[in-house]
Amino acid sequence: MSVKIRLSLDYILSMIGGTGLNYVTAKRVSMLLGVSTKSAGRILARLEDEGFIERYSNRAYRVKRSKLYSNDGI
Repeated sequence: MSVKIRLSLDYILSMIGGTGLNYVTAKRVSMLLGVSTKSAGRILARLEDEGFIERYSNRAYRVKRSKLYSNDGI
């Protein structure tokens, strides 16, 4: 049995922004949100497409704090 959960972009951004970290990984996001690392990777890809983060390395993403807290962000 599987359960589908929908997380709002605002919630995800507040969780990532609340960590105070400049860089996040799929593993870290999976722990924060309680989802699989595969789902966390998809979430990070979506946030990258939206411009909230940018790929830093093969595993890490840099959080764009200015975009995260700007009016057009959240």
